[in-house]
Amino acid sequence: MADCVSEIIKQARQSNVPVIIDGDGLFLVTNNLGLVSGYPLAILTPNVNEYKRLVQKVLNCEVNDQDAHGQLLSLAKQIGGVTILRKGKCDLISDGEIVKSVSSHGSPRRCGGQGDILSGSVAVFLSWARQLILADEGNLIISPKNPTMLGCIAGSALLRKAASLAFEDRKRSTLTTDIIECLGRR
Repeated sequence: MADCVSEIIKQARQSNVPVIIDGDGLFLVTNNLGLVSGYPLAILTPNVNEYKRLVQKVLNCEVNDQDAHGQLLSLAKQIGGVTILRKGKCDLISDGEIVKSVSSHGSPRRCGGQGDILSGSVAVFLSWARQLILADEGNLIISPKNPTMLGCIAGSALLRKAASLAFEDRKRSTLTTDIIECLGRR
């Protein structure tokens, strides 16, 4: 299975197709960084434990929450400019050039499947951002201009808003399906 996924990532890269790596894919990539290293259309979305493994492997140290921005910037740079969306109480996002954070209120309860919603949302927003940037030919006044950063920021904000609304309705019994129903709601 790992060989198949590795081949899919290689083909996507050759075709200049963005890849968003989450869950078990992060385990694969952590053990074979060459799959994404230097590919600016790769996005990694690690949770706390996945991030810890990445930091240990790439930076050869422990996670430093006192310098979370600097460490994330260094990690993304070391992997060759991939974009990393570090999931947490405050989502941190870096492409090796800048670090942005999304700290809008989400749900106090995380449920299985939220990462899948995040990955799908990031993919949609990344696609839209690429189309906007390609069509605009350099006249954009928004910052950052990196479509992976824009996709991650928008996807994170969307999930946090939907999770917050779902939690208001369902409290601690919130499921992923409840969050999906709140996507796009105000």
